[in-house]
Amino acid sequence: MITVKPTGLEQAMARLTDLERNQLPFATALALTRTAQVVAEDIRAEMGVVFDRPTPATLNSLYIQSATKQKFEARVWIKDGRSVNGKGNVVGREGSWGKGRAASTWLTPEIYGGPRNDKGIEKMLRRKGVLKQGQYIVPGSRMELDAYGNIPKGTLNKIISGASLFTEEGYSANATGSKRSRAKGNAKRYFVMHNAKREPFAVAERTGNGRSGLRVVLAFAGRTPRYRKTLNFFEIAERTAQRELPRQFELAMAQAMATRRR
Repeated sequence: MITVKPTGLEQAMARLTDLERNQLPFATALALTRTAQVVAEDIRAEMGVVFDRPTPATLNSLYIQSATKQKFEARVWIKDGRSVNGKGNVVGREGSWGKGRAASTWLTPEIYGGPRNDKGIEKMLRRKGVLKQGQYIVPGSRMELDAYGNIPKGTLNKIISGASLFTEEGYSANATGSKRSRAKGNAKRYFVMHNAKREPFAVAERTGNGRSGLRVVLAFAGRTPRYRKTLNFFEIAERTAQRELPRQFELAMAQAMATRRR
């Protein structure tokens, strides 16, 4: 997380008149918030450069916590599951988790480097006893991927349901023997493949008869990938904050003086 504070503004503040000093809390909070917004813009632009086909979820993963007249600091970080309003501001308490996978789970390794965090499907398959610790999921070589290089969510749900791999909390989504489920045919189409030791190593799809009619849709790779640091989050943020804060303070003070109550 990057925190923008009113450091480096001592000279600008020393030149203020008494009238301007009355507007100082408003102007400072406004300058900090606008600086944080520019920081987020610069980081988002860098994501488009360093990531291969970043998804909208990645590009929209930043949130901004605005400064106030009571708290002179603004923050920029990755959405971590807490409630965030339409302006990108955190509105829930820390630890008040929202729905969906938090963007921080896949972006923090890109910021700090290190092993990739488990995806939701990997956590589920571990609970199911299909995926061992240290293994992770990769698409089969002939799997159709979306524009961002991922398995489409609908396709993935169909595979997991057909192979009966949803855990108890998602049990109703698994293929069953009902007439409607049999009509879809997913229960016969998808299944878990095992090696000679009866260890699961992939999920396959039946596309025809015999071995030639099988294709691997999900493979269980044996080593968790490690990421090198890709996104210079803090370096970009610090550089942008130092450049923008004095300018934003001057603009904010001008706005405060123009809109003050006379």
